[in-house]
Amino acid sequence: MELKIVSPQEGGFVKEIKWNNEELKAEIAEKMQEYKSLVFTEETMKDAKADRAKLNKLKTAFEDERKRIKKLCMEPYETFEKQVKEVIALIEEPIRLIDQQIKEVEERKKLEKKGQILEYYEEHIGALKGVLPFEKLFKQEYLNASKSMKSITEEMSGAIQRVNNDLDTIEGFGSKYELQIKDVYLRTLDLSSAMQEKARLEEVEQRLAEKKEEERKAQEIAAKAAASKQSEERSESEKIEETRAAEQKVEEKEPQTSPEPQLFQMDFRIWGTREQIMGLRQYLIDHNIRFGKVE
Repeated sequence: MELKIVSPQEGGFVKEIKWNNEELKAEIAEKMQEYKSLVFTEETMKDAKADRAKLNKLKTAFEDERKRIKKLCMEPYETFEKQVKEVIALIEEPIRLIDQQIKEVEERKKLEKKGQILEYYEEHIGALKGVLPFEKLFKQEYLNASKSMKSITEEMSGAIQRVNNDLDTIEGFGSKYELQIKDVYLRTLDLSSAMQEKARLEEVEQRLAEKKEEERKAQEIAAKAAASKQSEERSESEKIEETRAAEQKVEEKEPQTSPEPQLFQMDFRIWGTREQIMGLRQYLIDHNIRFGKVE
């Protein structure tokens, strides 16, 4: 089955479109040179527009002829192209059907291969199954036809052994942050990342311890200062109390007696009603003022 071109034959295709190209090019080039040297003014603007219209008309004539020739050349090709596409459409349908079946077969083979890989994982993962799931070890490239089961199992076996060794290394540190370090390792499967996490946690712990020690020292200094101040205040208070006690003892030993008030004598005469004189007399009595008759 082969496609055969009946007409035109190989030598029948148009090789060249011949026309008076060189003759026209020389004539037009000479004519165009004249236009390059022209200078138009307001008075010759009408001539300028007429020349422009003439040149545009010449340009359009060439373009129209080019398009006409192109159409004549393309008509047989466009018919041929349409016919070929119809034939190709007939071929593409079974290609799609075959391609679908090939993909189904390849997909089934990939599923079978993935099942074999999973089986190998289950047989060799051991105690790591809880921390190292199948999805962590599986790579999509394992399903490529170019990747043999031998190379896949060797790679997975090496990975399992490496993880076991790395976890033993982490446990060997005896770090209080073992769980956090393992968590980073199992997320990345990278021992260097786990070691960076270990260093980070220990650095944070050290900074916290230093801060705590600084706070303890500051509290100790504050407590000493407060105790010193309290002791000074207590000593001062005790001194005051002792002074008061001493003064009180002196007062108890030497009781003070109030001095007798100095008395004065004044003679005078008063005039008033009986009630006023009796009231004055009562005032003197109430205030312990001695009084008597003037002789």
